[in-house]
Amino acid sequence: MVKKTIIIDNEAYERLQAVRKENESFSQVIKRIVPKPFDLKAFLKELDKHPMSREACEAIADIVESRRKHF
Repeated sequence: MVKKTIIIDNEAYERLQAVRKENESFSQVIKRIVPKPFDLKAFLKELDKHPMSREACEAIADIVESRRKHF
């Protein structure tokens, strides 16, 4: 396994230490707390595999529009 050295300030270290569980490495803490970046291309590719009907698309558009009006 490749290891990298990073420099963090004391406040960042203390925050990591505060949420660290027993026997958990700092790498494990970071992976648990920080989500993976969203892969839009992969998401859109997956959507292409499951096309929706025109009615379903219109229903979703209606819901989105109604939510915009409430915010």
